[in-house]
Amino acid sequence: MTNLVNQNYKPLAVRKFSWLFLGKVLPVLILILITIIYSRKLSFDEYGKFQSVWMYANIVNVVISFGLSAIILSTPLHFLFSFIKNNRKRLIIFYSVLWGAGLIALFLFAKNFNSSLKFLLIVFIIIQNVAAIIETLLIKQQGEKISFVINSFYSLLFFGWHLYVLGNIYSLSFLIAGICILSALKLLAMILVLPGRELHEGTTIEQKHFLSHWAYLGINDTLGVISKWMDKVFLLYLLTTADFAIFFNGSFEIPLFGLLVSVTGSFLLIEISGNIRLTDKIIKLFKESFNMLSSIAFPLFFFLFFFREELFSLAFKDKYSASLPIFVISIFILPLRINNYSVILQCFSQGKKILWGSMLDIAIALALMLSLYPAMGTKGVALAVVTATYCQVLFYLWHSAKMLHTSIFRIVPLQKLALKFLILLLLYIGLSFILSGMELKLKLAIGFIFTITAIISGMMQYRKFFLVKNNIKSLNDQPGNVAL
Repeated sequence: MTNLVNQNYKPLAVRKFSWLFLGKVLPVLILILITIIYSRKLSFDEYGKFQSVWMYANIVNVVISFGLSAIILSTPLHFLFSFIKNNRKRLIIFYSVLWGAGLIALFLFAKNFNSSLKFLLIVFIIIQNVAAIIETLLIKQQGEKISFVINSFYSLLFFGWHLYVLGNIYSLSFLIAGICILSALKLLAMILVLPGRELHEGTTIEQKHFLSHWAYLGINDTLGVISKWMDKVFLLYLLTTADFAIFFNGSFEIPLFGLLVSVTGSFLLIEISGNIRLTDKIIKLFKESFNMLSSIAFPLFFFLFFFREELFSLAFKDKYSASLPIFVISIFILPLRINNYSVILQCFSQGKKILWGSMLDIAIALALMLSLYPAMGTKGVALAVVTATYCQVLFYLWHSAKMLHTSIFRIVPLQKLALKFLILLLLYIGLSFILSGMELKLKLAIGFIFTITAIISGMMQYRKFFLVKNNIKSLNDQPGNVAL
């Protein structure tokens, strides 16, 4: 690292990113543990119903929030609050209709649930939705640390409640009722620590442009969650609950990857939106995100690929061996989880292009599902999702490069990524050969230690991601930085 970087080192960005990440990583780890424990203990039918609860909750939550979190993160709060104040009637009407339609649709069409469970799920969704908005406001106002503390306590209680219900007479309704109470307590805590903020009456608001941008982000979020869960919704109504459980565990994407992209996206949204005229700095931030996240995602991808049979055997006690073929296909989406590909377009209010990317993803995935499912079964559905995601990523990169008046090759460090991928591939092939024939647990332990070592080594090289906003002097005066 250069002397310039050391001289300009500011721990604020590091702390901000760290608290954002830590505030999300514990819930992810808890979710993984719950998935493993419940997979082992519940029957295929019970487990399928259990996971479908979270599928419905995720879809409806995103639909009824309609882009609020993204708008809060990417918009100055004084502007946003003034806009909401000046347009409160139409916003209240719109969100009331949206919430009503979304929750009624859930009650009418959710499969395998009785009325009381549907009602509890609706209560949970409402509480979680409001809590997510309050938490986003807290993070926007430098409340990352307190958000981490609250999320940590909630996650531990959430895990404890799952264990308690499973250890006694298991009831999905009883489980959701307790989670509603815990979520309400979390919401109350978030409200109590949320700082107040005055509205700026003098803010000039471009109502038509901002409304359309909000609409595009909301539609894109909706399409994004539909795309994420489309394969599971598609099969939930075609398969038995037990077969759905097998597909779910095979196509289950470890939330850590989504977490990394989400936290990095939040960080980039704040940084890029605050430096919107500095083209070189935007490119630098975007490229370093690739470098940093690939140092985590690539080793984990190879670990999951080369040690997949051992992992399934240990985690699920061979109960979900039938999920392995689906898992092998699904994990090829992981090498893409090294950036938030729409963040540049979002910061430049290009909601329409983000929307087109989401529509392209869904159209390709649906077309491939319909054509591949009859020939390949559930494996064809998994392949359709992976293929569509690669197409969407290329679409976003192309338009992001055009927005910055440059090429994809300048905003994506392709040579570095390809070299890193090839080196890791060769290393894991060699490791797999050396470990062949070893006892399962020892083999997994060595593979895991090797993977952690590779991640730490890679991350040490890209600490500068957090420092990049301090690395470039006087970018405003450089020829490449023009207002876009």
